[in-house]
Amino acid sequence: MNNKIRTIIISLVFLLVSSGLWAGGGSEKNAYDGIYHGVIPAADCPGIAVVLILNTEGQYKLTYQYIDRGVELFTSSGTFTYDGKTKMITLNAGNLPSYYRMGKNKLTQLDMEGKEITGQFARNYILRKVGFN
Repeated sequence: MNNKIRTIIISLVFLLVSSGLWAGGGSEKNAYDGIYHGVIPAADCPGIAVVLILNTEGQYKLTYQYIDRGVELFTSSGTFTYDGKTKMITLNAGNLPSYYRMGKNKLTQLDMEGKEITGQFARNYILRKVGFN
């Protein structure tokens, strides 16, 4: 990952957690509880930096920032559900990607129907866990 993308992601995580835009978490840590980040593909820029924060109370905060497009952040927050059997997380996010599959210290973004993304860019839809709330 190049330094510019890494700086954007670290800045996003720092901004959301330390500025009080997100206050969550509890003493008990669930498998999904944490802060996840990654860069997903975009059609007309180097990518989209994504930060997804999930907490034990079933709340999320999702932030997108288009790389090389200024500092504007696109955010969504609300509730989510977790199905332990399928390891599927479903965000109540309107028209944004809403489905993720839980893995060890990672989330894999699924398509709008909850199916795995395939093809040459499939591995670019993984968000890595960077910490806990």
